Amino acid sequence: MMESASQNHERAIVIADTSRYVIKSDNDIGKLSLSQFPDELILEILSYLDVDDLLNASRLSHHLRTLSLDPLLHAHRLHDASHTLSRRLSHRAPLTDLMSQRIYITRTSLAARSLGRNFIKIKLNKQLGQRPSIETLVEKNVLPKECYGHRKLAPGLVGIKRKVERERVKDGLRAWVEGWKGRVGERRERLRDEGGKVEVRWLVRRFARRDGNESGGEGRGEEG
Repeated sequence: MMESASQNHERAIVIADTSRYVIKSDNDIGKLSLSQFPDELILEILSYLDVDDLLNASRLSHHLRTLSLDPLLHAHRLHDASHTLSRRLSHRAPLTDLMSQRIYITRTSLAARSLGRNFIKIKLNKQLGQRPSIETLVEKNVLPKECYGHRKLAPGLVGIKRKVERERVKDGLRAWVEGWKGRVGERRERLRDEGGKVEVRWLVRRFARRDGNESGGEGRGEEG
């Protein structure tokens, strides 16, 4: 009787545990969380995580922290890591290929690289010491004259400086032309006004002269 009672109790516990994972409808899928899964399934998931991801998962809850510290989990992870390394190391490229592609650098290649850099440095210093001066380059029209003197400029700024100076000259000429047009317009208006006054005076004198001639002719006719 006691054995049957204990078996019934264990069966009730198993049924109660499995009832948590039964999905009754599609809406229950979105309500599931990682904590509702069995520990065996969670340990299987944790075994595939990287070290950083496993550390982040252990900080989510106390239950996940307990599972992430399980010794069997770490033994399984170490076994998988050794198996993965042994499989991938057999497929790695040989050392000669890595050295030809400059991926693996030996002490000899590192020393050769350092000597090559020193040789290039010495050669550049020697050639830079033999180059002509800026004054010579300006005299030979290799560099513009703005690059030499008290206010010397970089060659890249010479074109910008000349462009600014041309725009300044254009602005000055534009202002001078506008002022000259204004003075010419004022002079034309003044001459037009003076010409109108002269024309009025000339008409007045002409009419006065004609009236004088007509009055003089009538007087001579009456006397005759």
